[in-house]
Amino acid sequence: MRLLLFSLLMLGMIGERPKKLEDFKWKNRIVLYFPQSPTLFQELSSELNMGIRERKIHYFVFGEQLNTNSEVDFSKAYVAELIKKYKSNCKDDCWVLIGLDGSIKLRMDGELDWVYIFKTIDSMPMRRSEIG
Repeated sequence: MRLLLFSLLMLGMIGERPKKLEDFKWKNRIVLYFPQSPTLFQELSSELNMGIRERKIHYFVFGEQLNTNSEVDFSKAYVAELIKKYKSNCKDDCWVLIGLDGSIKLRMDGELDWVYIFKTIDSMPMRRSEIG
């Protein structure tokens, strides 16, 4: 009986989806993208997806709906909080790169620039240790 209860408890913990960005800390890098006009999210190439996975990036595109490569359980109130916190002072498209430590590494205006994001991540000491 104890083994069954333990197994059910573990399954519940494993299947729980992140509810906040902090749940990714020390596990994943985060890219938040805030397009000015709500557009349909475009599928990414397999090469780009491979680079994103290799660098442990979870991205979130805040358009008409939240598009992401992660299974999350963000409430509508939390999404609104993220928009208010990270999109402030942005009059055009903008994006934010958050590192493994949870701190903002880049905040840029304009469309997502994956090449620049990858170069920035690849120059970070923790990424170098992952590669090396």
